[in-house]
Amino acid sequence: MVLVFTLCSNNYLAQAITLGNSLLVYNPDYIFKIGLVDRSSDTINYTNIPFEIIEVESIGIKAFDDMFKRYNLTELNTAVKPFYFNYFFKNELKVNYIIYLDPDILVYRPFIELDQILNENEIVITPHFTTPINDDKLQEENDFLNAGLYNLGFMALKKGEESQKLLKWWAKRLDKKAYINLAKGMFTDQIWINFAPLFFDKVHIFRHPGYNMAYWNMHERILVNAEQVVKNNIIYPLVFFHFSGFSPLKPDILSRYQNRYSFENRIDIIDLFKEYSEKLLNNNFTEFINYPCYYLIEKQKLEQNAYQNFKKSIPVYKRIFRGLILRFIKLFNINIEYYIQ
Repeated sequence: MVLVFTLCSNNYLAQAITLGNSLLVYNPDYIFKIGLVDRSSDTINYTNIPFEIIEVESIGIKAFDDMFKRYNLTELNTAVKPFYFNYFFKNELKVNYIIYLDPDILVYRPFIELDQILNENEIVITPHFTTPINDDKLQEENDFLNAGLYNLGFMALKKGEESQKLLKWWAKRLDKKAYINLAKGMFTDQIWINFAPLFFDKVHIFRHPGYNMAYWNMHERILVNAEQVVKNNIIYPLVFFHFSGFSPLKPDILSRYQNRYSFENRIDIIDLFKEYSEKLLNNNFTEFINYPCYYLIEKQKLEQNAYQNFKKSIPVYKRIFRGLILRFIKLFNINIEYYIQ
Protein backbone atom coordinates (compact mmCIF):
# COMPACT_ATOMS: atom_id res chain seq x y z
CA MET A 1 0.00 0.00 0.00
CA VAL A 2 1.20 3.52 -0.85
CA LEU A 3 0.67 6.58 1.34
CA VAL A 4 1.36 10.10 0.06
CA PHE A 5 1.50 13.10 2.35
CA THR A 6 2.21 16.78 2.15
CA LEU A 7 3.05 19.38 4.80
CA CYS A 8 1.63 22.88 5.11
CA SER A 9 0.20 25.47 7.45
CA ASN A 10 -3.38 26.71 7.13
CA ASN A 11 -2.37 29.32 4.56
CA TYR A 12 -1.35 26.59 2.05
CA LEU A 13 -4.41 24.36 2.37
CA ALA A 14 -5.66 25.33 -1.12
CA GLN A 15 -2.44 23.98 -2.62
CA ALA A 16 -2.63 20.81 -0.50
CA ILE A 17 -6.23 20.12 -1.54
CA THR A 18 -5.39 20.73 -5.20
CA LEU A 19 -2.45 18.33 -4.96
CA GLY A 20 -4.52 15.63 -3.28
CA ASN A 21 -7.30 15.85 -5.84
CA SER A 22 -4.90 15.51 -8.77
CA LEU A 23 -2.95 12.68 -7.13
CA LEU A 24 -6.00 10.49 -6.55
CA VAL A 25 -7.40 11.05 -10.05
CA TYR A 26 -4.42 9.18 -11.47
CA ASN A 27 -3.51 7.03 -8.47
CA PRO A 28 -6.90 6.09 -6.96
CA ASP A 29 -5.44 3.28 -4.84
CA TYR A 30 -3.14 5.64 -2.96
CA ILE A 31 -3.85 7.16 0.46
CA PHE A 32 -3.36 10.94 0.73
CA LYS A 33 -2.99 12.85 4.00
CA ILE A 34 -2.17 16.41 4.96
CA GLY A 35 0.30 17.12 7.75
CA LEU A 36 -0.82 20.41 9.27
CA VAL A 37 2.14 22.32 10.69
CA ASP A 38 -0.21 24.65 12.46
CA ARG A 39 -3.08 24.50 14.93
CA SER A 40 -6.60 24.14 13.60
CA SER A 41 -8.54 27.38 13.26
CA ASP A 42 -12.08 27.84 14.54
CA THR A 43 -12.95 29.72 11.36
CA ILE A 44 -11.98 26.92 8.94
CA ASN A 45 -14.49 24.17 8.22
CA TYR A 46 -12.09 21.25 7.95
CA THR A 47 -14.95 18.82 7.27
CA ASN A 48 -15.10 20.30 3.75
CA ILE A 49 -11.57 19.09 3.11
CA PRO A 50 -11.77 15.56 1.66
CA PHE A 51 -8.50 14.36 3.21
CA GLU A 52 -7.39 13.38 6.69
CA ILE A 53 -5.47 16.12 8.44
CA ILE A 54 -2.76 15.19 10.95
CA GLU A 55 -1.79 18.10 13.22
CA VAL A 56 1.90 18.30 14.00
CA GLU A 57 1.43 18.25 17.77
CA SER A 58 -0.29 14.86 17.50
CA ILE A 59 2.68 12.95 16.04
CA GLY A 60 4.87 12.95 19.14
CA ILE A 61 7.85 15.18 18.33
CA LYS A 62 9.49 15.46 21.75
CA ALA A 63 11.30 18.75 21.15
CA PHE A 64 8.57 20.42 19.11
CA ASP A 65 8.09 23.33 21.54
CA ASP A 66 11.74 24.22 21.09
CA MET A 67 11.58 23.68 17.32
CA PHE A 68 8.79 26.15 16.65
CA LYS A 69 10.52 28.75 18.84
CA ARG A 70 13.75 28.17 16.95
CA TYR A 71 12.60 28.21 13.32
CA ASN A 72 10.77 30.45 10.90
CA LEU A 73 7.71 29.12 9.05
CA THR A 74 9.60 27.62 6.11
CA GLU A 75 12.22 26.03 8.35
CA LEU A 76 9.57 24.56 10.65
CA ASN A 77 7.50 23.06 7.82
CA THR A 78 10.57 21.31 6.44
CA ALA A 79 12.13 20.31 9.77
CA VAL A 80 9.21 18.07 10.73
CA LYS A 81 9.34 15.98 7.53
CA PRO A 82 11.31 12.95 8.82
CA PHE A 83 9.13 12.90 11.93
CA TYR A 84 6.02 12.56 9.77
CA PHE A 85 7.66 9.77 7.76
CA ASN A 86 8.40 7.96 11.02
CA TYR A 87 4.89 8.55 12.33
CA PHE A 88 3.24 7.08 9.23
CA PHE A 89 5.55 4.06 9.07
CA LYS A 90 4.79 3.34 12.73
CA ASN A 91 1.02 3.86 12.61
CA GLU A 92 0.06 2.78 9.08
CA LEU A 93 1.04 -0.86 9.37
CA LYS A 94 -0.23 -1.84 5.91
CA VAL A 95 1.80 0.89 4.21
CA ASN A 96 5.11 -0.17 2.64
CA TYR A 97 5.77 2.90 0.50
CA ILE A 98 5.52 6.53 1.62
CA ILE A 99 5.86 9.47 -0.77
CA TYR A 100 6.24 13.08 0.25
CA LEU A 101 5.14 15.84 -2.15
CA ASP A 102 5.23 19.60 -1.61
CA PRO A 103 1.74 21.13 -1.61
CA ASP A 104 2.46 23.29 -4.68
CA ILE A 105 2.62 20.27 -7.01
CA LEU A 106 0.08 19.01 -9.53
CA VAL A 107 -0.02 15.39 -10.68
CA TYR A 108 -0.75 14.49 -14.32
CA ARG A 109 -0.20 10.73 -14.57
CA PRO A 110 0.07 7.54 -12.50
CA PHE A 111 3.37 6.95 -10.71
CA ILE A 112 4.14 3.84 -12.77
CA GLU A 113 7.89 4.42 -13.11
CA LEU A 114 8.26 5.33 -9.42
CA ASP A 115 6.47 2.15 -8.33
CA GLN A 116 8.98 0.13 -10.33
CA ILE A 117 11.94 1.99 -8.83
CA LEU A 118 10.66 1.42 -5.28
CA ASN A 119 10.58 -2.32 -5.88
CA GLU A 120 14.39 -2.27 -5.99
CA ASN A 121 15.27 0.67 -3.70
CA GLU A 122 14.38 2.14 -0.32
CA ILE A 123 15.22 5.82 -0.85
CA VAL A 124 14.28 7.75 -4.02
CA ILE A 125 15.25 11.39 -4.64
CA THR A 126 15.20 13.69 -7.68
CA PRO A 127 18.09 16.01 -8.64
CA HIS A 128 17.24 19.60 -9.37
CA PHE A 129 18.68 19.12 -12.85
CA THR A 130 21.08 16.84 -14.71
CA THR A 131 22.64 19.16 -17.33
CA PRO A 132 24.69 22.37 -16.92
CA ILE A 133 23.16 25.84 -16.65
CA ASN A 134 25.14 28.11 -18.97
CA ASP A 135 24.04 31.61 -18.01
CA ASP A 136 24.26 33.89 -14.98
CA LYS A 137 20.56 34.32 -14.26
CA LEU A 138 18.81 33.18 -11.10
CA GLN A 139 19.18 30.55 -10.06
CA GLU A 140 22.75 29.64 -11.05
CA GLU A 141 24.51 26.32 -10.55
CA ASN A 142 26.33 27.61 -7.46
CA ASP A 143 23.01 28.52 -5.85
CA PHE A 144 22.16 24.82 -5.78
CA LEU A 145 25.50 24.06 -4.17
CA ASN A 146 24.15 26.18 -1.30
CA ALA A 147 20.55 24.94 -1.35
CA GLY A 148 21.05 21.27 -2.20
CA LEU A 149 21.60 19.05 -5.23
CA TYR A 150 18.27 17.26 -4.74
CA ASN A 151 14.86 18.85 -4.48
CA LEU A 152 13.04 17.79 -1.33
CA GLY A 153 9.65 18.75 -2.70
CA PHE A 154 9.64 15.05 -3.47
CA MET A 155 10.96 12.01 -1.66
CA ALA A 156 9.85 8.38 -1.69
CA LEU A 157 10.77 5.78 0.92
CA LYS A 158 10.15 2.05 1.17
CA LYS A 159 9.98 0.55 4.63
CA GLY A 160 13.34 -1.08 5.30
CA GLU A 161 16.61 -0.94 7.21
CA GLU A 162 18.24 1.75 5.06
CA SER A 163 15.24 4.08 5.01
CA GLN A 164 14.91 3.76 8.79
CA LYS A 165 18.58 4.61 9.24
CA LEU A 166 18.17 7.67 7.03
CA LEU A 167 15.12 8.89 8.98
CA LYS A 168 16.87 8.48 12.34
CA TRP A 169 19.93 10.41 11.13
CA TRP A 170 17.91 13.06 9.30
CA ALA A 171 15.54 13.73 12.22
CA LYS A 172 18.50 14.23 14.54
CA ARG A 173 20.01 16.80 12.19
CA LEU A 174 16.76 18.71 11.64
CA ASP A 175 16.01 19.01 15.34
CA LYS A 176 18.47 21.91 15.57
CA LYS A 177 20.00 22.35 12.11
CA ALA A 178 17.17 23.11 9.70
CA TYR A 179 17.96 26.80 9.46
CA ILE A 180 18.31 28.75 6.25
CA ASN A 181 21.90 29.83 6.86
CA LEU A 182 23.97 29.52 3.71
CA ALA A 183 27.13 30.80 5.41
CA LYS A 184 27.03 27.78 7.74
CA GLY A 185 26.07 25.28 5.05
CA MET A 186 22.45 24.94 6.13
CA PHE A 187 19.32 25.07 4.00
CA THR A 188 16.28 23.57 5.73
CA ASP A 189 15.89 19.79 5.38
CA GLN A 190 17.17 19.81 1.82
CA ILE A 191 20.92 20.33 2.03
CA TRP A 192 21.35 17.28 4.29
CA ILE A 193 20.16 14.92 1.57
CA ASN A 194 23.34 15.65 -0.38
CA PHE A 195 24.80 13.01 1.95
CA ALA A 196 22.11 10.38 1.35
CA PRO A 197 23.82 8.56 -1.58
CA LEU A 198 27.05 8.52 0.45
CA PHE A 199 25.75 7.44 3.85
CA PHE A 200 23.09 4.91 2.89
CA ASP A 201 22.53 2.00 0.53
CA LYS A 202 19.55 1.37 -1.74
CA VAL A 203 19.37 5.04 -2.72
CA HIS A 204 18.12 5.80 -6.23
CA ILE A 205 18.70 9.17 -7.89
CA PHE A 206 15.60 9.36 -10.09
CA ARG A 207 16.42 11.25 -13.29
CA HIS A 208 13.10 10.81 -15.12
CA PRO A 209 12.35 14.27 -16.67
CA GLY A 210 8.62 13.93 -16.06
CA TYR A 211 9.04 13.78 -12.29
CA ASN A 212 9.47 17.11 -10.48
CA MET A 213 9.65 19.39 -13.49
CA ALA A 214 9.97 22.98 -12.26
CA TYR A 215 11.61 26.32 -12.98
CA TRP A 216 15.02 24.99 -11.89
CA ASN A 217 15.20 22.37 -14.68
CA MET A 218 13.32 24.10 -17.49
CA HIS A 219 16.60 24.76 -19.29
CA GLU A 220 16.70 21.05 -20.11
CA ARG A 221 12.98 20.23 -20.36
CA ILE A 222 10.26 21.49 -22.72
CA LEU A 223 6.59 20.63 -22.76
CA VAL A 224 5.19 19.51 -26.10
CA ASN A 225 1.70 19.36 -24.59
CA ALA A 226 0.10 19.00 -21.17
CA GLU A 227 1.11 15.34 -21.03
CA GLN A 228 4.63 15.13 -22.47
CA VAL A 229 8.11 16.47 -21.73
CA VAL A 230 11.02 16.56 -24.17
CA LYS A 231 14.61 16.23 -22.98
CA ASN A 232 17.52 15.55 -25.35
CA ASN A 233 14.99 14.98 -28.16
CA ILE A 234 13.38 12.12 -26.22
CA ILE A 235 9.72 12.31 -25.21
CA TYR A 236 8.72 11.37 -21.66
CA PRO A 237 5.34 11.49 -19.90
CA LEU A 238 4.80 14.47 -17.60
CA VAL A 239 4.03 12.92 -14.22
CA PHE A 240 4.06 15.94 -11.91
CA PHE A 241 4.98 19.61 -12.14
CA HIS A 242 6.26 21.63 -9.19
CA PHE A 243 4.86 25.21 -9.24
CA SER A 244 7.37 26.54 -6.73
CA GLY A 245 7.16 30.31 -6.24
CA PHE A 246 3.93 30.79 -8.21
CA SER A 247 0.82 32.60 -6.94
CA PRO A 248 -2.48 33.01 -8.79
CA LEU A 249 -2.63 36.50 -7.29
CA LYS A 250 0.36 37.39 -9.48
CA PRO A 251 -0.38 35.21 -12.51
CA ASP A 252 2.17 36.95 -14.76
CA ILE A 253 5.11 35.82 -12.60
CA LEU A 254 6.23 32.26 -13.31
CA SER A 255 8.14 32.01 -10.04
CA ARG A 256 9.32 34.66 -7.61
CA TYR A 257 12.52 32.67 -7.03
CA GLN A 258 13.98 33.07 -10.54
CA ASN A 259 14.43 35.51 -13.44
CA ARG A 260 15.46 33.12 -16.21
CA TYR A 261 12.02 32.42 -17.64
CA SER A 262 8.77 34.23 -18.22
CA PHE A 263 5.58 33.28 -19.97
CA GLU A 264 6.82 35.31 -22.95
CA ASN A 265 9.86 33.09 -23.53
CA ARG A 266 8.25 29.84 -22.35
CA ILE A 267 4.88 29.70 -24.08
CA ASP A 268 4.92 25.91 -23.74
CA ILE A 269 3.92 26.14 -20.07
CA ILE A 270 1.27 28.89 -20.22
CA ASP A 271 -1.72 26.54 -20.34
CA LEU A 272 -0.29 24.45 -17.50
CA PHE A 273 -0.05 27.47 -15.20
CA LYS A 274 -3.48 28.79 -16.19
CA GLU A 275 -5.06 25.46 -15.32
CA TYR A 276 -3.21 25.30 -12.00
CA SER A 277 -4.22 28.87 -11.13
CA GLU A 278 -7.89 28.09 -11.76
CA LYS A 279 -7.73 24.99 -9.58
CA LEU A 280 -6.18 26.91 -6.70
CA LEU A 281 -8.80 29.66 -6.88
CA ASN A 282 -11.59 27.08 -7.00
CA ASN A 283 -10.16 25.57 -3.81
CA ASN A 284 -10.45 28.86 -1.88
CA PHE A 285 -6.88 30.04 -2.31
CA THR A 286 -7.82 33.68 -1.58
CA GLU A 287 -9.38 32.63 1.73
CA PHE A 288 -6.69 30.25 3.01
CA ILE A 289 -3.72 32.42 2.03
CA ASN A 290 -4.67 35.02 4.67
CA TYR A 291 -4.47 32.68 7.65
CA PRO A 292 -1.41 33.35 9.83
CA CYS A 293 0.35 30.33 11.29
CA TYR A 294 -0.31 29.84 15.01
CA TYR A 295 3.34 28.98 15.70
CA LEU A 296 4.61 32.06 13.91
CA ILE A 297 2.34 34.27 16.03
CA GLU A 298 3.45 32.50 19.23
CA LYS A 299 7.09 32.88 18.30
CA GLN A 300 6.61 36.60 17.67
CA LYS A 301 4.89 36.98 21.06
CA LEU A 302 7.75 35.20 22.82
CA GLU A 303 10.33 37.36 21.05
CA GLN A 304 8.42 40.53 21.93
CA ASN A 305 8.15 39.49 25.57
CA ALA A 306 11.86 38.70 25.69
CA TYR A 307 12.63 42.12 24.23
CA GLN A 308 10.40 43.91 26.76
CA ASN A 309 11.99 42.00 29.62
CA PHE A 310 15.41 42.96 28.34
CA LYS A 311 14.44 46.63 28.22
CA LYS A 312 13.19 46.46 31.81
CA SER A 313 16.46 44.92 32.96
CA ILE A 314 18.67 47.63 31.45
CA PRO A 315 18.59 49.96 34.51
CA VAL A 316 19.73 47.07 36.71
CA TYR A 317 22.68 46.39 34.43
CA LYS A 318 23.52 50.10 34.43
CA ARG A 319 23.68 50.20 38.25
CA ILE A 320 25.83 47.08 38.39
CA PHE A 321 28.17 48.42 35.71
CA ARG A 322 28.45 51.82 37.46
CA GLY A 323 29.28 50.11 40.74
CA LEU A 324 32.02 48.03 39.13
CA ILE A 325 33.58 51.13 37.58
CA LEU A 326 33.62 52.98 40.89
CA ARG A 327 35.23 50.01 42.62
CA PHE A 328 37.85 49.84 39.86
CA ILE A 329 38.62 53.57 40.28
CA LYS A 330 38.91 53.31 44.04
CA LEU A 331 41.04 50.18 43.90
CA PHE A 332 43.64 51.67 41.58
CA ASN A 333 43.39 55.26 42.89
CA ILE A 334 42.61 56.56 39.41
CA ASN A 335 42.36 60.33 39.07
CA ILE A 336 39.04 60.75 37.28
CA GLU A 337 39.62 64.43 36.53
CA TYR A 338 42.77 63.48 34.54
CA TYR A 339 40.87 61.16 32.26
CA ILE A 340 37.95 63.45 31.56
CA GLN A 341 39.96 66.55 30.63
